[in-house]
Amino acid sequence: MALGGRHGHTVRRLKSRIDAVLEDERERRKPPPPPISAAHGAIRDRIERAMGALHEQIPEGSDLEEAIDQSPELADLSLRILGLAREEHAFLASQGVDPRPYNRY
Repeated sequence: MALGGRHGHTVRRLKSRIDAVLEDERERRKPPPPPISAAHGAIRDRIERAMGALHEQIPEGSDLEEAIDQSPELADLSLRILGLAREEHAFLASQGVDPRPYNRY
């Protein structure tokens, strides 16, 4: 008898969905591609430093939203990170590079 018996089509569909989710997760965990230029590397470096500073300031046991509610400085830092990410996106688009592989924040 085939896998799943009378419901083999359902089992195949579910396995296909599981494989797609696993592939998405593998893709998400891959490191971003290297910077395309020194200017792009500088933008990425600023983003990474700001992200590190943000993570250092989030108290143990709380998430970003809770920390922002308690500290307006974190909200400012979060907005700065978003601005840098937009700057990176615009820079990559101006260079004719697809920015989607760099969206890892």
